[in-house]
Amino acid sequence: MKANTIIVSFNNRSVPPQYAYRYQIIFFEENGNAEFKLFKGDEKDEKMIVSEQKKFDTEIFLQLLYLVNNLENSQKNPAMVGGSERIINVNSKKITIAPDDDLGVSLFNRLLKLYSTDFQNQINFNLNL
Repeated sequence: MKANTIIVSFNNRSVPPQYAYRYQIIFFEENGNAEFKLFKGDEKDEKMIVSEQKKFDTEIFLQLLYLVNNLENSQKNPAMVGGSERIINVNSKKITIAPDDDLGVSLFNRLLKLYSTDFQNQINFNLNL
């Protein structure tokens, strides 16, 4: 049986370069490790400011995997332009989460919490160093 991988990524590309950042968390079911990377700057001048790994609860991972596998790409409001980009990749299947997709955003946030219960504060701390 193939082990599952979920990649959660966020990019707030619609802001001035000095405020731009993106992050990615890769969850590997096989070994129960998650790899987190945080980048600061725009695409032309991006620098990795955090790279770390930690263990996660694979039981919760499998529950979230089941829910994420039932998500579809959300295009509720195609008139929306710009904004931050949230993507969940499940075993190479890309799911784009629209800002008004409450279920998608909720699952995205639950995956962040799986990595760290204090994830947003961790992001803010590292961006403000």
